[in-house]
Amino acid sequence: MAGRPVSLVAGLLRGFDTRGRLSRRAYGRRVVRLGLLAAALACLSVALAAQGWRAAGLAAAGGVVLLLLAGLAQTVRRLHDRGRTGLWLALPLMQTALGFLPIEDLADTYPVAVLTYALASLAAGLWFLIETLGRRGVPGPHRYGSGGDGASGSA
Repeated sequence: MAGRPVSLVAGLLRGFDTRGRLSRRAYGRRVVRLGLLAAALACLSVALAAQGWRAAGLAAAGGVVLLLLAGLAQTVRRLHDRGRTGLWLALPLMQTALGFLPIEDLADTYPVAVLTYALASLAAGLWFLIETLGRRGVPGPHRYGSGGDGASGSA
């Protein structure tokens, strides 16, 4: 039983490891699990803060951030399975950051530019969704490891 806690900690830390490859099936499962856990922790955070337990609410919110970081690490591993570098993750992250711009204020003045931006954002998001969940991994070994889609999902 002494080896069990070490393997549990190693398993938890593996969620933040960006090395290796991850099949689309394993990626889909992990992202859904992480998303559900993040949503549950976000609800718990709000509930705890509403009850006056501010420190516990902040701790739960910190857990949401950790789960989001784990999701990013898993996405990097999925990109590796597609034969791409993790830097491709910058596109959806930049798109998300730009999504907070108040472009609705510019819609009356620059309708073509706002529509172009909205369509480009939609296309980039759709491309990334297809790239990570819709396409098979590159078969055989490459610079990110051996295996590919349908492999065990480990490095």
